[in-house]
Amino acid sequence: MKNGIHPDYKKFLIKVGSDVFETMSTHPAGEILMDVDFRKHPAWNKDIGNVVNQSNKSISDFNKRFSGLSFGSQKKEAS
Repeated sequence: MKNGIHPDYKKFLIKVGSDVFETMSTHPAGEILMDVDFRKHPAWNKDIGNVVNQSNKSISDFNKRFSGLSFGSQKKEAS
């Protein structure tokens, strides 16, 4: 490796709520504060994906407003 062309690699703290993770990084700050807990993100936890979507106000409002629409599937009427 050439000297003087790479940024310093130093200790870096990731803070999520009350948890702190220590790693190494070239990021200029010494720490980052996470607003969203990556461990509870629906991309990694399929079980909570629907809960996250339903808690979003715009999605909930849409679902309430258009709950009767079938979007391509037809319901059979009882005769």
